[in-house]
Amino acid sequence: MERQVEQYIQSLSDLDLLEYTRTQTHLPEALEFAKIELADRHLSSDRLAELERQLQERARAREEEAQAKAAEPLVWEWRLAIFLCGLYFGIPLVFFVPSWLKFRDEGADRKCKDMWVYALVGFCLQPILILLRIPPWSWLRGLF
Repeated sequence: MERQVEQYIQSLSDLDLLEYTRTQTHLPEALEFAKIELADRHLSSDRLAELERQLQERARAREEEAQAKAAEPLVWEWRLAIFLCGLYFGIPLVFFVPSWLKFRDEGADRKCKDMWVYALVGFCLQPILILLRIPPWSWLRGLF
């Protein structure tokens, strides 16, 4: 294991070190070193109980933050842009794919759903406008 990793682990606070030992994404050697470092600090059972409580609070705060982010709706400017892209047979939606992927990766579920809904509404409105013989460009001119 590299010396930099050892120095990093040694510089962690008690709380961060305990959290580090609970994370399974690190290399096994690093986790083993972190467990040894935690044992070398000779923390009392009261201190460990306090650290456990703080870890639970931290996890709860992260979960609340993730839920808030997942429930955040798409702003109206984006809704309008995606609706209009859907209205024009969805071809301009290609420009929004990176944003959709970013929202999905960040866990912004509501924004992903809103993007699909407004694109679909715009796309479904296009045949209705064609059947009514209303070209979308004349319809848009009336809005502005």
